[in-house]
Amino acid sequence: MGVAAAGARTGHGPLWGQCSFPQDQIAHNLEPLTPGLRTRILNPGSGRWDRAGTVLETTAPRQYLVRLDGSGRTTIRNRRHLRPLTCVQAHYDGTTAMPGATRPAKEGLNATDRHHATCLTTC
Repeated sequence: MGVAAAGARTGHGPLWGQCSFPQDQIAHNLEPLTPGLRTRILNPGSGRWDRAGTVLETTAPRQYLVRLDGSGRTTIRNRRHLRPLTCVQAHYDGTTAMPGATRPAKEGLNATDRHHATCLTTC
């Protein structure tokens, strides 16, 4: 059987599997998440990062058990559907980036200083 016959049978040309794809050049591994870390969660319905939660444990490689804010429900999510919560996001939605973090006294501070004081204690 010749190369042409093999390509015709599989539907691919003779060099299939030997070429690199553009996505292979930009692919990278995401950092693992630790339990207790606050994260943003991709909403599968809307495609937006509009949910937040706390990582409880790692259930499998790149898979995490997450407790959702608000409802308190737990859900399993793949690492690519989770993003660590940053200070800006924490300030935007009114939550803190780390569980148990306390905010400093804010007497005499303007809005910008209050924001930076919050970020320094929560991130």
